[in-house]
Amino acid sequence: MIEVLVAVLLFMLGILALVGLNATMNKNVTQAKLRGEASFLANELIGRMWADTPNLAKYVVTDAACSDTSYANCTQWVAKVQHALPSGRATVELAGSTIDITLNWAMPGEAPSALQVSTNINP
Repeated sequence: MIEVLVAVLLFMLGILALVGLNATMNKNVTQAKLRGEASFLANELIGRMWADTPNLAKYVVTDAACSDTSYANCTQWVAKVQHALPSGRATVELAGSTIDITLNWAMPGEAPSALQVSTNINP
């Protein structure tokens, strides 16, 4: 009888370990998906800016809002960031031809994450 109880206990410990492994795997997959999404969004903005070099200054984003709120290309992109990333916020700084894009997001109960991209666009 004791051997059966020990076997059941070991089986339950194995099942609990598998459940913990599954939870960790799901968390890591979600984090990787969000990092990929942030990278895609940053590259999308760089593409928009390359195609629209005369209006680079209109893509500056501070406090999750475009400097020119009437410029649709920028406001659409900021809305995409807020929709695609949980608690998503973007900052875009322009210094000459250097563009710095920072995307921040946070999963509930987790430490905030960020992606920073820097590029040069010469008009």
